[in-house]
Formats: sequence, C-alpha cells, structure tokens
Amino acid sequence: MSTYESLKGLKVKYLSADTSGDRLQEGEIFYNSSDFKLKSHIAVAAWSSGGALGTGRYALAQGTGGTVDAAIAVFGRATTGKTEEYNGSGWVSGGTGNTARYGGAKFGTQTAAVAAGGKNGGVKDNVEEYNGSAWTEVNDYSGTDRGYLAGFGTLTAGVICGGSTASPDTWYNETEEYDGTNWTNGGNLNTARSNGHATTGLLTAGLTFGGTTPSITTKTEEYNGTAWTESGNMNTARSNLAGSGTQTAALAYGGLTPPATTATEEYNGSTWATSTATLSTGIGRNSSAGSAASTGLSFGGNPPGISTTEEYNVSTSTITGAAWASGGNVNTKTLSGGGSGTLTAGLKAGGRQGDASPQGGNETEEYNGTSWTNGGDLGRDRFDFSMAGPQTAAVTVGGYDIGSSPNTFVDCEEYDGSSWTAGGNYPAVVFATGAAGTQTAAVAFGGYSPSLTANSFLYNGSSWTSTGSMNTGRGYLGGCGSQTSALAICGKVSPSFKVEEFNGSTWSEGGNYLNDNINSCASGISTAAIVFGGNTPPDTKEVRTGIYNGTSFVSSANMAVARDSHYGSSQGTSASAWSAAGNPVSSAATEEFTGETTAVNAAKSIDFD
Repeated sequence: MSTYESLKGLKVKYLSADTSGDRLQEGEIFYNSSDFKLKSHIAVAAWSSGGALGTGRYALAQGTGGTVDAAIAVFGRATTGKTEEYNGSGWVSGGTGNTARYGGAKFGTQTAAVAAGGKNGGVKDNVEEYNGSAWTEVNDYSGTDRGYLAGFGTLTAGVICGGSTASPDTWYNETEEYDGTNWTNGGNLNTARSNGHATTGLLTAGLTFGGTTPSITTKTEEYNGTAWTESGNMNTARSNLAGSGTQTAALAYGGLTPPATTATEEYNGSTWATSTATLSTGIGRNSSAGSAASTGLSFGGNPPGISTTEEYNVSTSTITGAAWASGGNVNTKTLSGGGSGTLTAGLKAGGRQGDASPQGGNETEEYNGTSWTNGGDLGRDRFDFSMAGPQTAAVTVGGYDIGSSPNTFVDCEEYDGSSWTAGGNYPAVVFATGAAGTQTAAVAFGGYSPSLTANSFLYNGSSWTSTGSMNTGRGYLGGCGSQTSALAICGKVSPSFKVEEFNGSTWSEGGNYLNDNINSCASGISTAAIVFGGNTPPDTKEVRTGIYNGTSFVSSANMAVARDSHYGSSQGTSASAWSAAGNPVSSAATEEFTGETTAVNAAKSIDFD
C-alpha cells in the first residue's frame, strides 16, 4: 500500500525560528521565515574537558576499557595498582590490583575487565580480572612475557597483541586470545609493534594502529579472529597514542610524533582522515575508552603523569567542560578565616598571615565576581572559624586567637553588607567548626571544644539551640546546604573521607568523599554540592574537586593552585563557586569554578547557488 510519504515525499518545515528542543534533528532541513533561508543543524566533532583522574599517571593499561559513560583506568606509571572508574562526568576510586604495573594491556568493560602483562622491575605475564570492585589473579597468558602491549575485545573473547621486552629491546608480533579462562595463540601481526600502539574492536573484528616497529609507524592492521590483514596507513606516524571505536569506525588521538600531538584521526574501515577536532593539549602515553567513532575518552599521559581527561563527541551542541579560571586577587593574603556567599557576591573575613603567625585578623573583603573590595572589620581578631549566609547577611561561628583571652570564644558576629554587630553567643567554646544555612536559619556542627566534638546547634538569628549530634566528632571540616538539609564533609577525624547528612534534626551517613581530606571548602546544596581543595593527611595540599549528587561523589576539574585552609563560597551551587587565598599564604589568587555547559550550535544556512 502506498503512503503519503512515498507518493508526495516529506515536506520542508516552515518555521519562524530555528528548530530547538525536542524538535531538533541533525540534518533535517527547514525554512526559517524570519531569516528567509533554508537551514539545518549540522553535527560537529569536538573535544571537551572531563573530570580529572584522582591519580595523575602515564603508561596506563592500553586497549578497550568500557564506554565514555562507563570507563576504567587501570594501573600506570609511576608504578601503581590503582583503578579508577568514570561515569561520564568524573572519576571515583575502584579496586586495587594485585600486581602493580605499567605498560600493560586491558580489554572488557568497567564491570568485567582484564589486565594483562606490563612492566614492574621486569616484564610480566600476570593476568587479572576485574568485576567492578575487586581484581582477581587468573591464568597467565601463554606467550612471551612483555610490556607495552595492547588489548581489545570482551572478558570472554579478548585479545592481546604486540609488545616488547628489554635488555635488549625486542619487538613482538605475538597475539593471544582469551575465552574467560584459558589463553590460546592467535594469528601473528604482520608487523611487530610496541610502545603504545592503539587497539580497539572485538576478537573477530579488531584493529591496531601506530606504535613503534621499532621506528614510529603509520601502519594499520585488522583482525578477523584468526589472522591480521594490513589496511590503510594513518596520516601521521605516532607512538604512545590512544584509540577507540570499532574496526570500521575508529578514532586515533594523541601520541608522540614526536613531540606530543593534539591531532585526531578518523578511520572508516579502510582509510584514515584527519579530524578538525583536536585535544586541548598535546598528550602522549595516554589511555582511552569508547565503543563508537562518535564518542571517545582520553585520560592520563605525559610523564611524570597528568590527570587530564577529555571527551570526544559528534554533536549539534557545543559542550564546554567544567573548569577553574583565574579571578581577582584578594587585598590581604590570609588563611584559616571564614568564607561564604556566591561567585558573584562572595565574602571572606578574619584569618591569619601564615602558619607561623598565631595572631588572627579582623579584615573583611567582598567579591563581586571580578575584584575584591574591603568591607567593615570584624569586631575582634579571629581565625579557625566558620561562616554561613550570603554576602549581605552572614554569621560567624566560634574561632581562635592567641592574642585574646580566652583564646577560644563563644561570641558570634553578624554582617549586614557593610558592618559587623554582635549576634547570639554560641553554646560552647569552639573553633574549627562547620556551618551551613543563612543568618536567620543556620546550623553549626563539630569543631574543637577543646577536643573534637559532634555537637550541633541551630541558629534563628538571635539565639542557638541544641539539635541532634553528628555520628562522629570532627574539626576542620567543610559544610554547606541549609539548616534543614546540610552536609558535614570530611575533616580531622579518622577516616577523614566520611560525609554526614543533616535533615534538620538528625545526622546520617552520606556518600564518602574521593579521598581523606581536611580543611576543604564546600558550596551548594546537599543534593548538588561541590567540594574543593583541602589537605590530604599527613600534609599534601589538594587541587581536587568533587561533585556530590546526594548519594556519591565524582571528580571534576582540578584547581590550578593546591591549597588548604582557604576561603570559599558556601551559598553557591555545584556549578558555580570560588576559592581564594589560603595556604600557601604566598598566594593571593582567587579561582572561579564553572560547571559543564551545553549550548546548541547555530543552524547552518543552505545555499544552492
């Protein structure tokens, strides 16, 4: 039976504006009557920033390893057994491997992966399987012990190929196949290759390209489950590159030409073409994930090891990854004071000049998203206190000052946007607390009084009343949210990655932070929070950023300056925050965080002339 479409064809939509929302379809032609033009939305390839690896490294296991929304980073150099998992926006820690190594092969998925071979004081033939949480030693592969090999396929139908040994260097063309239990020999590569040759695909439809032979090569080979066949060469010879996709639709990105390159190439099953999309930074010795040519993931690389992650997408939208950017410098470089407000209306107060200075200060500064200006001074010098509320209605909690008597005090102060006045006294002598909420509806928790305390108190703008205690006493913690929905984040407690959630009366365990941390800053609400900076015990200043969705944390973009005891927004969102000054006290820098954004590309006009 004939249809209207087969008899008359499809009509071109007549619209007063470009298509948008759910109506937008790539390649669909429409007429924009306002512009008097035929138009269409065209998909464009581009790389954007993703959440940073928790541990910067290079020479991670090479080969397939899940999708862009469920990837796995395995091992790497400096020699590590660490595993991290990616969910499409950020990384979280996974199980630790039994044999730390670098330059190995991987294949499979995030919840069913295999790692084989590699180096660690010599070449290895160890094989381990990953179930999404833990690694288990399984049968060693049957071929030559070697490193810098690569893999592709699934846990029950996987392949490893190539690689090299040292003393003296020897390149191999060996291929081994895995059925989930045992290894058997497969067909040899036509060209022995090592040093980060890329692989992708399945056991019966695999692909390898680039690497060294031992010279840097453009050679590409396809595997059918039995034998390798040479195919079209890459445009640029490169070693230590990464790749993803399928045998008939693959991507190659990064690598050493040398030097490290940003270039991306696209493979259609026979030939390679150079993509207009390039990585933001030249990267070599990176690893990858992705099961289609329209998506890809590059992470790690570049000795001594970077944490950079980038996502490749072919889309009608422009994706701008989350990032920290430079803001205006503070006027007075201090640390361990109080911070609150938002990115465009921030507030910092008090603090001290450095670790060697036990004397607190009373300076106040206000931020407008561009620059800092001096506000009214605190009524007393103080540091190691917390603050809640916006720039024009903030309240301080506790504090410490060696120059005062007593050193720790109960008086709170309130800010109206220009001056500080006395607020209701806190029920306990305390410092290094956490706080959340507003000047008339705040909650303060934890701190030292003089030992670690779990006590929590509610503020109504004039007085404090006791409420449910935290499960664990802690100090130097982060806090954000509201009086009825707050977060107590990390702090000086063991283990210091613990997070607790407050519902207005009681505390319960929340999702753990990315790592042990004290002196971090937090902003946002309990179901969409951002945590940044701080100190990983015993004394490593942090650049890490974590995003909380009410259940769990994932990594986001790293800060430019590692710092703890810093100032930060508390009233912002998980997509908007600031951090300023802190330790090292030599830094007056402010950094501004903007979350990932997506914007539809303008439609292209179609010209038939």
